[in-house]
Amino acid sequence: MKKLFKIAIVLVGILVLLLVGLTLFVKSYLSSDRLKPMILPKAEAATGRKVLLDEINVSLFKGIVAKGLSIKEKDGERDFMKIERFVFSYRLAPLLKKQLVINKIEIVSPSFFVKKERDGRYNFSDIMEQGFQEPKKPAGPEPQAIPVSIVANRLFIRDARVTFVDEGKELPDVSIALSAEFKGSVEKDGAPRMEFGLISLKEIKANLKGKEIKVSGKIDMDAKTVRANLQTVIGKDNIELSATVNNYRSAPDIVANLHAKSLDLEQLMGLSGEEKAEEGKPRKKEKKKEPAEGDMMKKLKASGQITADKGIYQDYIIKDLRLQYQIAKGVLKVEPLGLQFSGEGNFTTDGSLNGNLQCVMDESSTIQKTLKGMAVAKIGKGAIKQSQIFDAIALLTGIPSLKNPSFDEGLFNFDVKNEKVFLDGWIQSPLYKISPKGTVDFEKRLEIPTELKLSPNLSGNLKGSTGGIKFIEDEQGWKIIPLRIKGTTDKPSVNFDAEALSKQFGHGLQKEIEKRLFERTDKDPGKPSGKTKSKDILQEFFGK
Repeated sequence: MKKLFKIAIVLVGILVLLLVGLTLFVKSYLSSDRLKPMILPKAEAATGRKVLLDEINVSLFKGIVAKGLSIKEKDGERDFMKIERFVFSYRLAPLLKKQLVINKIEIVSPSFFVKKERDGRYNFSDIMEQGFQEPKKPAGPEPQAIPVSIVANRLFIRDARVTFVDEGKELPDVSIALSAEFKGSVEKDGAPRMEFGLISLKEIKANLKGKEIKVSGKIDMDAKTVRANLQTVIGKDNIELSATVNNYRSAPDIVANLHAKSLDLEQLMGLSGEEKAEEGKPRKKEKKKEPAEGDMMKKLKASGQITADKGIYQDYIIKDLRLQYQIAKGVLKVEPLGLQFSGEGNFTTDGSLNGNLQCVMDESSTIQKTLKGMAVAKIGKGAIKQSQIFDAIALLTGIPSLKNPSFDEGLFNFDVKNEKVFLDGWIQSPLYKISPKGTVDFEKRLEIPTELKLSPNLSGNLKGSTGGIKFIEDEQGWKIIPLRIKGTTDKPSVNFDAEALSKQFGHGLQKEIEKRLFERTDKDPGKPSGKTKSKDILQEFFGK
């Protein structure tokens, strides 16, 4: 037993001496004075920037630890990139042969400051354009180079931060905080191969049009697939996104689903809308996409669904929003699109909408030109308040009750094509029915011939309010009044439709004359001739 104890002490002593010896060898071979002259000149030559490094410590077990690495801005003052600490873990056996083989890299607290300048260039553009230059030879003896081989298959990034600022304010300022871990290898052709990756997004924060947007979650990946589970907060809305991307390196095939319990739709539409041009200044032209970007859009495949339990738009509440989308060969299709809605504002009602949409996913102008689809909206009981169109109808007809009318039901068909919305529908009550059929273009211009039918209870109020125009009646005695709505959605105008009136008279005049002639002839056979009576009836019909 004593012999075994003595042998153990000897072995431990030998191991300690070996470790001390190896430590002294490593520190003497990989000293800070030896590594700095190897690293800094090459880094400055590659970036064209001033590069600083505080110190390098070498440990047998911890590896090479570099502290305080920074790459300066072009002015040499502010930091473009700064790394608090990075660690290179190396293999010990090759080091005994005076070869440095790095097998793991850990980067701790890196920070990057990215700026888009007013001329459109970035503060790293000069680095990208910088051709490699041979570093200046030192005045003294040149340090002996150490053979370096990087076969690292694991990369750790701890507490990284990225700050983006746009001086021209075309893009929102963004800050990103994340940690990441990657494991992979390099193929024979030099292409990287991802075996495993995990990105923990602590927070992406941006301010877009006065609204703060925050994103957090996790993204994991392998050689073929990326999976993401993200949470986005916009104001009070919390949106959950789950996505899977297959073949992300060549032909991305995305399945992404979005769900929210509540959505402020007006807020979201405001975030995606175009900025208004300043008065006296032309709107900036949209930059055309590069061919490579267009090719990628054609290769992109995506599908999924967007759901929301509740959506709010102004005074309207949308429930059970469900839409399925598909993107293939640059074309976006939404089918089916379905929702329930109710409103308590100027248009009080409830109902449902179902339909479909599609467009070419390119520039916004192309989306607008190619947007097409159809939808049907069914509405129940409701009322209309503070409508400029119905205000104008009430004034034109002289019927005050048409200013804020109630209705029992309605149905509207929408057909979107050629940068217009073709509208065909009706709403009705026991007192009236109004049937618009026309177009609203994407510039908000209105061209909507409309038929207004008034019950006998309402049509009596027309006397003396329509400039002497007489209107025909249907079989139930309802007056038929042709209108034309023009102008814009912001400033609509309503007048009698002269073209429809002429057709109406042409179609109905014969029947009206025959009807009245028959009535008078039947009552008094001794009345003047038919020709004379026809003339009298025409004068009566046109109010003359």
